[in-house]
Amino acid sequence: MHPAVTAANVTLPVDGAPTVVGEPLSAGGLTAVVHLYRAEVGRMTSYRQRLDTTTNWSITSSALVTTFSLGNQTIPHAAFLFLMFINVFFLVVEARRFRVYEAARYRVLLLERYFYPEVLGDGSPRDWRRALIEALRTPYSYPPVGMLGAMGWRLRRNYVWIYAAVLLTWIAKLEIAGGSAADLIGGASIGRVPGSVVWALVIVTYLVLIGVGILAKRSYPMGSEAARAMLRQEPD
Repeated sequence: MHPAVTAANVTLPVDGAPTVVGEPLSAGGLTAVVHLYRAEVGRMTSYRQRLDTTTNWSITSSALVTTFSLGNQTIPHAAFLFLMFINVFFLVVEARRFRVYEAARYRVLLLERYFYPEVLGDGSPRDWRRALIEALRTPYSYPPVGMLGAMGWRLRRNYVWIYAAVLLTWIAKLEIAGGSAADLIGGASIGRVPGSVVWALVIVTYLVLIGVGILAKRSYPMGSEAARAMLRQEPD
């Protein structure tokens, strides 16, 4: 049994942060938290696999369109423009899954860093129970991992290479379709839409993606220095 929290059982570890031995959980509460940890690990593992699945969809779709389009003159270059749109859809879906993964990861790391050390006899530098309750009340919005931040992270990790490959193969398709006198701008026309408009839309799309990838911040709920400093703070 842990003693009550008093000035006598507040100790200072090596790094100087106060360690507080909290009130012990009841048998029912202990069992509930253990089952919660197992469930959150399962959720995190499941969504990590879903992230890989979405990326595989994008890679497979890009490979199929590239193979059939470059190998068949009758397939228009517009297939690559459609592929760019499909990859945006995959990116949005993957970003939503990434947010759920990060929320589950936060709860798992919260329990691993504070709950289990406390069960094993160590104190905790914060009131982790309050943080866990807050995370459970808003399971998909706490900690705050924004949609743009999630998209930027997935872009930097995976999709930047996919989009670069699609852009290069689209230009190659225009070169092949135009022959030796290829007009990359004029050859990009689709029906009554002139090639300059198509190029402008493609450039704007890629500039937006580059901006999201560079500017959107991806927060590490338990990883960045700022987050670790926040987690070390004692509750008000």
